[in-house]
Amino acid sequence: MDEVLAIVRAHFGGWNNAHVLSGVNLRDSERDICCGIACYTEECERRSPGGPLKLRMCEKRDFFPYEIAVGGGPRSVEAEAVVACHLVQGDIEDLLLRLCAPDASGRVPTGSCTDKEDWLAPVEMCATYNANAVELARDLALSWVSLHEKQSVSRIAGMSLEALHARIYAAPRGARVPMKGTHELSSSLSRETVLRALATPPAMLLDALEAAAVPDDTWRAAEPQAHEIMELLRQLGEAEGEGPPAFRAKVTTRGHTRFLEEHAPFHVRRLPSGGVMLATHPYRTLWPLWADALFLLGIAS
Repeated sequence: MDEVLAIVRAHFGGWNNAHVLSGVNLRDSERDICCGIACYTEECERRSPGGPLKLRMCEKRDFFPYEIAVGGGPRSVEAEAVVACHLVQGDIEDLLLRLCAPDASGRVPTGSCTDKEDWLAPVEMCATYNANAVELARDLALSWVSLHEKQSVSRIAGMSLEALHARIYAAPRGARVPMKGTHELSSSLSRETVLRALATPPAMLLDALEAAAVPDDTWRAAEPQAHEIMELLRQLGEAEGEGPPAFRAKVTTRGHTRFLEEHAPFHVRRLPSGGVMLATHPYRTLWPLWADALFLLGIAS
């Protein structure tokens, strides 16, 4: 490793970026996939913002399940979507943590995950990591500044919370940014709401996010049949010969995708390091979680 670092550092500067292609073992599903990791220089970031450190799947279709085995009973798109979510959710959170927090150094203060190509506003991502839970409101502040000022997130992600607060405070009173939400209260985010969130004690904000992360009734109704499918998959995986009767079912239809977009649950993880991770399925964003938490706190406007 020391020799590799020495080679990279000797040629790392200007437009010379570092790229590594490697096989990665997904700890949750125990699958192996191909990943590419890129580290961009300051010069490259200034000219073409993309993020200082980025991990991409070589083939996204190798990461998301295309088909699953189901039993001979009545099919349920909802239950199958729940299974598809379970099969990738742990891997997503594991990969984000391994990239942002591989050790206790705290070198990476924040990061995000998405199935899109660019680093979007944190509330438009499917997962975010913050090394310090006290600065969790950074996700909201970064999002507002990025959307309001049309700034690349990768160029402002390293700003202090105080600097972000100053940028938001300097915006005109009543300024809002549009958000992708199905409810009237979540269709936009106001300057005043973000300022109130920044003034909210971090522990209270984290509690509200946890309270808002409860799976909805539609998701819970599909879980019993999903558990049956998961048990079938376990039995098939352990079977040395012919396993239980089953057939392959595609889980990439519009019905499966739409169910995940509307109902995939949110995870709020308090990390032993003092950091925090917010996550959901890549087909959904974190904005519904934030919108509900802000409503629970009574600071949404």
